[in-house]
Formats: sequence, structure tokens, C-alpha cells
Amino acid sequence: MDKNTLLRILSNYNISSVSVYEEIDSSKGDDYRLNVIVDKKYVLRVNNPVITEERLESIERLCGRYRDIGVLAPHLFKNIYGKYLTPYENHVCYISEYLDYQLEKEVSDNFDHTQVRQEVLKSIGRLSKKYSDIDLSPINSMWSLIDLAPLDIEVDEKQENFNMLVSKLKRLGKFRLAKKAIAFNEEKRKRIKSVYKNLPRCVIQGDLNDSNILVHENHFVGLIDFNMAGTEVNINHFCAETNGFMEKEDFKSKSAADFFDQWILKQNEELNIILSEYEMNVLEQSVIEDYRSICLISQYSNVMDYLYFLKHDKAKTLELLELILSR
Repeated sequence: MDKNTLLRILSNYNISSVSVYEEIDSSKGDDYRLNVIVDKKYVLRVNNPVITEERLESIERLCGRYRDIGVLAPHLFKNIYGKYLTPYENHVCYISEYLDYQLEKEVSDNFDHTQVRQEVLKSIGRLSKKYSDIDLSPINSMWSLIDLAPLDIEVDEKQENFNMLVSKLKRLGKFRLAKKAIAFNEEKRKRIKSVYKNLPRCVIQGDLNDSNILVHENHFVGLIDFNMAGTEVNINHFCAETNGFMEKEDFKSKSAADFFDQWILKQNEELNIILSEYEMNVLEQSVIEDYRSICLISQYSNVMDYLYFLKHDKAKTLELLELILSR
């Protein structure tokens, strides 16, 4: 984007000068995303025209909620017409505040990620405690189970991931294990489906990762990128965020049983951090283990690892899957 074009767009937001700007193009296929950082004060965001005023209004409210619990989140600015959106060619653009902090993914090797992780988890509990069932968004988060998120087609993402795993087991001739997995998944989902409409939920940022987490002096200070924000069942959110990632070296060096035990122990520790800020009701307590089981068997990162490990150590991977299905 040339400077004159940038200035024309910015003039709609009463911004009349630009000293330095940097373009970051994160487009993927038809998903057009161009961010222009202006003088380290503003971010001009150019997207496909699927984003709406209502969506941005919802995001601005959510950012205010994060700020209210002590987590920085960028303000959105309205233009001279009282709208967030301004047309640009075949796209739309809007402006958010630039938060001048380091991303967690950019920090040095001696950075204390453990401290940041604990603070992020605590913020999940605080947000859920304060804003459960308040002014929910009609858009579901990327973690949604049973209900569909914007990118889901026919089934939720975890069911789609699970179907991939089952197909792989059948191709390997593991029909008994595939059948057991299907029964396990159906049983957990049936119990969740019977109550999930009555479970507390709130609107969340929905994409917690080191490219969206802002840090300062070994502490978590804020969040950016609210494109995936949406309403989520609290305990589903808790389980998805504490599901963790498999470390390939741990899997290679440990027995399936030891690996599984340590994985569950780590999940318990992280879940307890969230629950130090949030008290589950009786209904949540009755199905949280079902949500955890669904995450274990069908969260995207896990399924990708299972498929990888089946190629490199089939026997141990099958043993791990048996342990999960026996919870």
C-alpha cells in the first residue's frame, strides 16, 4: 500500500500524518488479511468484506472486558461517519490501537514462559467468572463442540478431526479400536449434549498462542488478534486450553503409560490454575471429564500427533489411544 493511499484511508479516522509504517500480510488463500502498523500507534486492518459493524462492536466490548480484568486489549476506533469500517477497493478496513509490547514468540531463549503461562490461565478463570452468560456473541468460538464455529462445515472441528483418526485406524486394520473409539466419542458427546445448553459460557478471544500474547519483563500483559473471538462453554474452553501439546521427544523416550500419566498430570495442574479463579457449578462438575476426554481424542494438535506417531511407533501409539479410551 503506497503512502498516499494509506493517508486517504487514515483521514477517515481523523489521522492526518504518517511518519513510519510497516505492512504485515498474513493472507491465506482467499482469506485476505493485511495489517499496516502506523507510527506504532495504530494498526490499519484490511480484510475481506465478511466482517461487519456488529462483529467489530462485539470485539470492542470483549476487549473492554479483558482490560477490565487487567489484560491489555486494543481499542477499535470509529471513523468520521461513526462507523468502524471503511471500504477499500474490494475489501473493508478498520483501525485498532497498537499495543507496543513484545509478542511471546519473539522473546529470547531465557524468557520465563512458565510464569506467562500461569498468568494466561488465571486470566481465563477471571474472565469466565466475571462475564459468564453476559451479552453473549451469536458467533461461536473456534473451540465449539456440537454448535458450529464460523469455519465449521456440517460438524464441529473436533468431530472432523476424530473422523480423520478413525479413518486412519480402519486403514491400518484396527477395526476393534476404531469401533471402541467411536463408542467412546458418542458416549461423551451424548452426555455433553444432554446438558450443554445449560452450561455457563462467555465470549473469549479464542486464539491463545504465542503470536497473540503480549509480554513484558517475564509477565503476561495483553492480547491481540480477536478475529477468532466468540462465545464458548466455559469448561470446554478450560479443557481445550489445558489440553497441551505432545512433545515428540517425551513420547519417544517414555513408555505409553508414563507419557499418558505425565500428560494428564500436567493438564490437572493447569486446570487447577484456572479453577483457582473460577468455581464450577454442579452441572459443570458432572461433565468436565467428558469434555477433557473429547479434547484428548480429537483436538486438532493431538490428532495430527497421533497420525505422525502411528507412522513412527505404531505399537506405542495404539497403546496410548487405548489408555485414553479407557479413562
